[in-house]
Amino acid sequence: MERIREIRSTATSDEVVTGLDGLAASMKSIHKRLRILDPLSVSGRQAPETFSLTQLISETLEDHQTQFIRHGIHLKYEPPKDRFTTKTVKGYVVQIFENLLANSVYWLSLEKEKSPLFEPQINVSIVGSPTRIIFSDNGPGIDPEHKDRIFDMFFSLKESKKRRGLGLYIARANAVAAGGSLELQEEPVNDFGRLNTFEYCISEQT
Repeated sequence: MERIREIRSTATSDEVVTGLDGLAASMKSIHKRLRILDPLSVSGRQAPETFSLTQLISETLEDHQTQFIRHGIHLKYEPPKDRFTTKTVKGYVVQIFENLLANSVYWLSLEKEKSPLFEPQINVSIVGSPTRIIFSDNGPGIDPEHKDRIFDMFFSLKESKKRRGLGLYIARANAVAAGGSLELQEEPVNDFGRLNTFEYCISEQT
């Protein structure tokens, strides 16, 4: 980062300065993401700790902003005033949320390619009693007949080249391992009668 600042101070081209500013921003984002994703290490995945769920989700979404902009995705998220301090395995929470984001970005981008006028949107909210993350998007949604199958190992509706069928399987397994749950809600349904809302219930651990 210091070297980038030195080069920027001597640069004369506006294009070069803009490029260096972009590089610096990207490096800062990568540094933050490495710090957030550290809980995904072996030790981090297994050790419950006390943290602010609101802060964790806010930081994760902030570090996806560049990706959202690249894909034209509008994020609808208002950080709650409640910090939602919880004690659980942070690595599980990060991985579950990242998997939900990855799925949404994939399907929203695919829909955007098919319909250029489509305006993709991701909705995230954190609620209490019990503590839950409500996650949805305005993409094509999931056929109700696949409501439970999407969590099966190796089941995927993605194109064959990008199909692994492990993301939601691992996400639910992590949620259950931490005493919580991850479900695809039966309501609401989108304009095509398909499901598009996940509810991740987070359980306190001792």
